[in-house]
Amino acid sequence: MKNVLVLTDFSQNSYTAAEAGLLLAGKLHTDLFLFHTYINYETITSYGGGGWIVDEYTERKHQDRIGLQTMTEGLESISSRLDPEDRKPAINSESNDSDLGLDVADLIHRKNIELIVMGARSNPPEEIGFGADTNAVMEYATRPVLITPGGTDLRKIHKILFATDFEKGDIEAVHYMARLAKLFYWKLEIVHVCDSGHDHCSNKEADFKNHLEKLDITGLNYQEINGKDVVNRIHRFLSNEPETILAMVHVQNSFLVRLFQHSLVRKALVNQKTPLLIFPSKMYQ
Repeated sequence: MKNVLVLTDFSQNSYTAAEAGLLLAGKLHTDLFLFHTYINYETITSYGGGGWIVDEYTERKHQDRIGLQTMTEGLESISSRLDPEDRKPAINSESNDSDLGLDVADLIHRKNIELIVMGARSNPPEEIGFGADTNAVMEYATRPVLITPGGTDLRKIHKILFATDFEKGDIEAVHYMARLAKLFYWKLEIVHVCDSGHDHCSNKEADFKNHLEKLDITGLNYQEINGKDVVNRIHRFLSNEPETILAMVHVQNSFLVRLFQHSLVRKALVNQKTPLLIFPSKMYQ
């Protein structure tokens, strides 16, 4: 049985992520797997310099068990309200004291992970999707990663907005999003995002459009965003469509990654409570 993996630190945002993971598991007919690491990236330097005091380690482990049990019980209560045609997922959990990225890589294969869900950091808010823990996950993830800000409710989402600059794997990502859109009755809008100073994007566009035309996706819409004011146009998209999931393929140092690290776009993601769906380029290697 496949699993939706929820990474939790027991913060309020991680509870939001867990509820989103439960809904996704129900629609995708998978089980749900909760994972927590004892390590946090604020204290990882001191941890690397020597072992923890035994009492501190024991207390963390005890609190971890309580946290996972509490979260599991809450999700089991919510699962009774899933739609009749959805699967009521079995909920399992695990914790570890090793590196988060390495743990994710191990779990993907050991637990047959379909999708990873994690809560966005809310402190500081401008670091949504680009904090140390998220970077650790993206370094090793070979499955889609959904980052959910506080207040995210997938039942209120109406659209997936996929920003593409025609990177390798974008068509495969479109197939995955089309599946989600069908299950949740979401619209799928694809926007061509390109740096006006790079003509290579236009050379790939015809091939990308040809692929889209061959796909049988109801409600698929495609439009272009380019020129010198891309950041402000993305900001307007997010402001006008607050109940949207923003999606992209993650290629290190790509134009899109640089674009979404822009302070204006990060602010829009937080203020509009916009979930971010990232497809690691390693999925398609």
